[in-house]
Amino acid sequence: MSLESFGRQLRTSREQKQMNLAAISDATRINQKFLEAIESGKFSILPQAYIRAFIRAYAKAVDLDPDEVIRRYDEENREIQNVAEQWVARARPVAVASPDVPKQSLPVLQHVKHRELLLLGLTVFAIAAVVYLSSNTADPVPGENLREVPFDAVVRESEAAAGPEEEVRPAAVPLATPAADSLRLEITTLDSLWMRIVIDDARKGEYLFGPNRKRSWVAKDRFTISMGNAGNATFRLNGKDLGALGRRGAVERDILITNDGIHRQQ
Repeated sequence: MSLESFGRQLRTSREQKQMNLAAISDATRINQKFLEAIESGKFSILPQAYIRAFIRAYAKAVDLDPDEVIRRYDEENREIQNVAEQWVARARPVAVASPDVPKQSLPVLQHVKHRELLLLGLTVFAIAAVVYLSSNTADPVPGENLREVPFDAVVRESEAAAGPEEEVRPAAVPLATPAADSLRLEITTLDSLWMRIVIDDARKGEYLFGPNRKRSWVAKDRFTISMGNAGNATFRLNGKDLGALGRRGAVERDILITNDGIHRQQ
């Protein structure tokens, strides 16, 4: 595996849960450009001291085990380092001709022994491996403080480094209640979850909520909801308690909520 393969695996996990990067960026407050770099395996463009914190936040957002994801990342970094060190150890300096040897014309290169060409090739490859290693591993340079950095500080520094994002975020579902709307749905979260809502088969929204969050939507006739970690939130419809739409860790899809209550797909 490579760091690129590691990033592709993370992207596949996100896509399987039908989540987009904008929602993850909103939930983790990590610049979307950095999330794209993680999924592409381009860790050299990330703030090196914060790579592990970003990976942990990403893993939690897509409902993966952060410790296992970090373990895989560290394992891949060690593999890259070992390969580079092996090539460096194999390389040997190419012998330099004695000053007593008379100068020869350019065609003398044709008589260089195969072994010397091989050593030259290994030396070039070793240099390339060292460059790759230094640009892709996340080990801090000597003298850096290895203390755990609070994630809020990580986010603030990453936002300052990345600058304003250019991506257009999905339009939020309007919170104002039109006169014709008769249904009001409220959510209260207990822990992290992702959710997609379709209002009256027209307006759509996608969210990634943290714990202890509240939000409400209005509709004329119906809401259709899909969500992960369904037990991590409770709902109220026009003030009436609906409870949770599923159990913790469960993924629920296309749950219909109307004035009559909850309707599940058969």
